[in-house]
Amino acid sequence: MATVDQKMKEFLSKSYDDRLKISMNIITNLKDRGNTQAQEIYEKISIMEKVPENVVNAIYKDFCDSVERIQQDKIQWELHNFNKAKDYMQRLREKEEQERQNENCEDLLNWLDDL
Repeated sequence: MATVDQKMKEFLSKSYDDRLKISMNIITNLKDRGNTQAQEIYEKISIMEKVPENVVNAIYKDFCDSVERIQQDKIQWELHNFNKAKDYMQRLREKEEQERQNENCEDLLNWLDDL
């Protein structure tokens, strides 16, 4: 998986027009999904004669950073759930072992004989 730095390097290798198109697509999609910050950015840059390169680049970088944070949060959540399941299984094993140690084989054999 590409890092944010790798994605930025690839992004910066594109022409200004391509970068502008990508960044505008990001802002437009976020705006259309109800993102108020994207709405504000869209309103400001849509009236500009030429969007400064640093703004175009910042939009893309912020988007990549957000995607990276979301992916890391998802990984942490999945790891947390895995650890909870692992701990639960360990507690079950310990409980089973304790029950095995507490079993009285003689009583069990006597009970079976009585059947």
